[in-house]
Amino acid sequence: MINSHPQITSSKTIIICLVLLLFIASCKEGESLPNSAPETQISIESINLSGNNRLNSTVNLTWFGTDIDGYIQFYEIRIGDKDWFKTQTQDSIFLFDIEPNQDSTDIDFYVRAVDNEGVKDPTPAYLKVPLKNSTPEVYFEEASLPLDTTNLVITFRYMASDPDGDETLKKCFIRANEGSWSEIDLNQKLVSLLPVNPSESGVGDAKVYYGLEKESSHTIDGFNNGGENIIQLRVEDIANTSSNIDSTPPIFVWSQTSDLLVIGGHNNRIDKEYQTLVNNNYTSADFINYAKNGGLNQPRFWNPDFRLLSEQYDKVFFHTDEGNFSNPLTGADGKLLDFAAPIIQGLIDNQKKVLVSTAFATGTNIDIIGGVLSIDSFTSSRGQAFFENDSFAKSKVDGFPDLQPTNFLLAIDPFYYSQEAEALYEAHLTPNGGWTGPKTIAIQRRSTEGDVNLVLFTVELHKLDKLSSNQNQLISKIFNETFNW
Repeated sequence: MINSHPQITSSKTIIICLVLLLFIASCKEGESLPNSAPETQISIESINLSGNNRLNSTVNLTWFGTDIDGYIQFYEIRIGDKDWFKTQTQDSIFLFDIEPNQDSTDIDFYVRAVDNEGVKDPTPAYLKVPLKNSTPEVYFEEASLPLDTTNLVITFRYMASDPDGDETLKKCFIRANEGSWSEIDLNQKLVSLLPVNPSESGVGDAKVYYGLEKESSHTIDGFNNGGENIIQLRVEDIANTSSNIDSTPPIFVWSQTSDLLVIGGHNNRIDKEYQTLVNNNYTSADFINYAKNGGLNQPRFWNPDFRLLSEQYDKVFFHTDEGNFSNPLTGADGKLLDFAAPIIQGLIDNQKKVLVSTAFATGTNIDIIGGVLSIDSFTSSRGQAFFENDSFAKSKVDGFPDLQPTNFLLAIDPFYYSQEAEALYEAHLTPNGGWTGPKTIAIQRRSTEGDVNLVLFTVELHKLDKLSSNQNQLISKIFNETFNW
């Protein structure tokens, strides 16, 4: 477009130039121009949200500043009517507080730049931040729960979160059945429940254990020992908003009926043989078969689950074969005794009595359980040792009966024992293929007070059944005499 007033434009230019010349002339030689204040801007001018569309309390904000005659040294931020605070950054994630019992609020956010001469922006940038409080969440880690039945102990892991940021979580509560809600530590995500009186059936109190701690933190009521339990959790955030309640499926908890716990790692048929053997020779026992359901019966957490359970008993009988199992939670592979070894060591150290009957596959690594069970080593000889059904195992300790297998046993596991143990049984073995090695198939070990607190057989006891009366006498001897201290 052609300018139709060239004379007017020219006159304005002349006037501006004259004003500038007069201003320059008024300044003394070497005098600096006055410092200009910096300007500040927030990256967004407004947040036009309302209702359920409001932001949660964790918000990412950015800002910047300009200074025409210097540079920005730092920024100052103020939230609401609180004091200004200094920052060198130009962005941050803010966790804003929402007042308790309110589901929404507006936050006044101010930021101002400070230039290299310390001059602050006199008109700070401002943003109203509309917030809503989000509902926190809590849930049981399903894979960590026991199956629908367990003995004494319920151990589980749980998760808790909040869309506003996990920092906004304030409290976690637990309840057993219709009992009272009780607060638990939000920082402890592995929890075990154990009845205060393990041998008393009915509704009562349960101890709460965190992680691998050996002492309980407190107790809760409403726990049904010898019956079904539904455990519930809920959490609250800093605005007192409560999550939905998460519940376990019903879990039947068997109470304690004896001072003897029998842990099985065999199939159902063999497991019943051990039950009969124990029931015929001891007043009563509590039985668990960890091999049942393809190994799904075993503890998800051997420690603390199996530790808390076994500590309630005076005597533990652990019978298993040489097979490997996978942990249902972690997928870790190993013999049941590999998983149980640290707990067995703890039982022995705390004056409990333990009988172990097991077998070992050729080349089994005993690094984990060797020291616990007083096994020094196996022979490195080639060939195998046979235990024929017309041969005997004879005790090296007075009062124990001779033992004999019904079937011809191939590749049995005699061993060299550690110096703190003593031989309990030696077997008459038939070497094959050039085999040479020890004769010991069972040992016993004593406490510092001289009492026997560990008996180990590396030929499974159910196979030493040709002389059934002697087999029964052995079980009675161990539980009613050797372990009766």
